[in-house]
Amino acid sequence: MKLILKQYLASLNERDELDVLVPDLLSQMGLNVYARPIRGANEYGVDVAAVGKIDGGIEKVYLFSIKERNLTRQSWCGGSSQDLLPSIHSILNSYIPHRLPKEHADKPIVICLCFGGDVQTTIRQEVTGFEQQHETESLKFEEWNGDKLSELILQYFLKEELLPKDWQSMLRKSIALLDEPEESHKHFVRLVRKIIKTDTKDKKNIYRVINRINICLWVLFSWGRDGNNVESSYLSAEFCILNCWDLIRDSRSTNARKSFDKLLSTYHAITCEYTEKCLIAHADKKHAISNAINSPSSIDINLKLFDFMSRLSMCGIWTLLDLQKLNTGKPPIDDAQVNNLEGKLKSIIHSIKLLIKNNPLLLSPYLDEQAIDISLAMYLLIQDSENDEFSISWLDEIAKRSIFSYKTDGMYPSTVSHFRKLLDHREQKSSSYKHSVTKGSILYPILAVFSALYENEITSNELSNFAEEELRHCTLQYWYPAQDSETYFYNNIENHGCATTGFEMAFDKVLDHVMTECDNSKSFSELSVVKKGLEPIVFLACRYYRYPLPIHSLYDFIKFKKVGA
Repeated sequence: MKLILKQYLASLNERDELDVLVPDLLSQMGLNVYARPIRGANEYGVDVAAVGKIDGGIEKVYLFSIKERNLTRQSWCGGSSQDLLPSIHSILNSYIPHRLPKEHADKPIVICLCFGGDVQTTIRQEVTGFEQQHETESLKFEEWNGDKLSELILQYFLKEELLPKDWQSMLRKSIALLDEPEESHKHFVRLVRKIIKTDTKDKKNIYRVINRINICLWVLFSWGRDGNNVESSYLSAEFCILNCWDLIRDSRSTNARKSFDKLLSTYHAITCEYTEKCLIAHADKKHAISNAINSPSSIDINLKLFDFMSRLSMCGIWTLLDLQKLNTGKPPIDDAQVNNLEGKLKSIIHSIKLLIKNNPLLLSPYLDEQAIDISLAMYLLIQDSENDEFSISWLDEIAKRSIFSYKTDGMYPSTVSHFRKLLDHREQKSSSYKHSVTKGSILYPILAVFSALYENEITSNELSNFAEEELRHCTLQYWYPAQDSETYFYNNIENHGCATTGFEMAFDKVLDHVMTECDNSKSFSELSVVKKGLEPIVFLACRYYRYPLPIHSLYDFIKFKKVGA
């Protein structure tokens, strides 16, 4: 386990990774952390500062200067003011005499050289010599390298009573199976569920549980990142966010919310790594992502493409939330940050459009539940009228191809979920089979909703006529959150919500129909994530657990359309 942790630490970047872990570790050790990294501020060599006792010793001040990976000659004294040696000089000459809080002035001081790897042998003599030259009775140096940090993580974050050996085994199995992402993810899910069951009845311990889950997720991610395979990390990050929110949704603990926010940062680090390197970088190339799936089966490619599209959409939805919070926050608004987020959002939306354009299978859903993936993308596209022409064209193609496939016994959207059965789907020609796999649908209703929102009467009428002529046996329906959704939305222990049948498909009635249902269903606004400004977690739950996107998320667009009409 220690070797796994050391490998993890050696892969961490300094900013937002190692300098986030160290203060959390110190707090867990019982020290009082009084200074943390601040971007853009002169820290006088000190990244993290803490005071307290370690292993029953006397109270000391610990000043950390943090560098990533191994300590090399370049990172020790390579000519940059950000190197470790200049940072230590700043601590000795500026921080200790002028910046050290007065209440700690009479305490022994320990300057901690902190890095995720090891000191390279080529500079060992210089580092040791410097330490010996500047040490006094009240000033000492310590090296907090990968070995020491991994030992402390095992002792304080993952100690035996908190992460027993059989649980450590689950983490090791998850790492060992990274090349088989689904199996790796299953082991990690088992691990998280085990951790959650440890003493979570005491609300005071929830933040510790989330911290341990966050560490385990970072370990999994660091190994996956090194091996250029973060698929398991991506799925596991989604699971962690949903289930850890379930832990804190009723909690008023500030520590629990801070721990969740750190977990959310880990989730964003993983999803950004995935979307930028695996999707955005290749979306502009014709069939590139389809070919990268490396499968001889068009079914396999189709399923993965819709999955990829929803992942890219989720990244955009979180970015949209960040932008909205920034624009509605207290002045002064950081224009540079706004421009950065706007640029990122435009890049994601452009990549979604390129992904669809360059991978035509995204015009032909094979599963009815791919309505979820389409809805996530459409929610993002509908935010900007510049996307209207593309969106209308895409919806029109999906409708036309779905109708044509159904009428010609092709790969029409069905409720078949098993891959083996999908392989035989095209060969099944009987009416009884066709009716059995299209007993219900959320795809055609959501296509009708978006077509009406875009005032695309032609496509809307085609869908309505198709439903009337060919889908009389099919229950056209949609799902809405109910009172039990808050209890089960994030953990999926039980089915929840309610479905309305008799969905009105007519162009002039569909928006009135869904508005009435939304007005009669208030459970969406009562969801804890909606109340606390984290609505994307609803979208995430829909993506991960495969629930239709609540129409409530489109309510303002529908209301605006109706008022305008």
